[in-house]
Amino acid sequence: MNIYIRTDIEGIPGVNTMDDVIPRGTEAYERSCRHLEQTLNWVLEACYENGADNVYYRDGHGGGGNIKPENIDPRAIKLEGVTWVDLAREGKFDCYLDVGTHARAGTLGGFLDHTFKSKSIFEYALNGKPASELTFISGILGFYDVPCLLCVGDRVGCEQAKEDIPEITMAIVKEGTERNLCHDLPNIEQTIKEATAKALQNYGKVPPYKLSLPITVQQTYYRSDMADVVYKRSLENGKPVERVDARTLRMTVPEVNSYFDLRFSE
Repeated sequence: MNIYIRTDIEGIPGVNTMDDVIPRGTEAYERSCRHLEQTLNWVLEACYENGADNVYYRDGHGGGGNIKPENIDPRAIKLEGVTWVDLAREGKFDCYLDVGTHARAGTLGGFLDHTFKSKSIFEYALNGKPASELTFISGILGFYDVPCLLCVGDRVGCEQAKEDIPEITMAIVKEGTERNLCHDLPNIEQTIKEATAKALQNYGKVPPYKLSLPITVQQTYYRSDMADVVYKRSLENGKPVERVDARTLRMTVPEVNSYFDLRFSE
């Protein structure tokens, strides 16, 4: 079995306050990166114990630079950029695991809830439905028949993943008490390893997440000037963008060939 893992930092155990992720370069942030590596290694251990042949992982938070490859199981293969889309297209992945799942933008009780950019994006929607980052990635991989089997993250983020993918296995490792504060749940390592094993055993029972074509992509910003910038840039880059209102942009995508087809030109 060939497995793709996307990591993010907000849904990792040990990351429980805003100070743990902002700004970069602090002692707190470095500790969060080590928590991310530990969590990834727990998932990797369970993958290899349950029949994985190749496991590819992407350091997905903020463009990367969080995970030190020397701290990760040497059997795992690190991916850069959006090469995961090319590998999915080539049939190199059997399934996808999301490690560090967080809630989509605008979620009550979701720790550090956001979709892509917390400082500018109020809501991101696919075919009229608000979407999380996990949903976005699962939607792209679904075109190549790659199912998302596992989410490791906070309770609300995992429950939202289950709304879109009912068969997904959840590893809930923490709970939010407010937007910028949460607490870890007990027995985290056991929870993650058992959920990973269960997820892989369910391979073949979880359908890929399919977006119906054509896809309507809609993005709402906090302020109209933010929408102004993206609207102009998207038109310059040849994207079929329309201005819905002061803060909202929309485009219709007939097919998906790359990661950037479902994103505006930020």
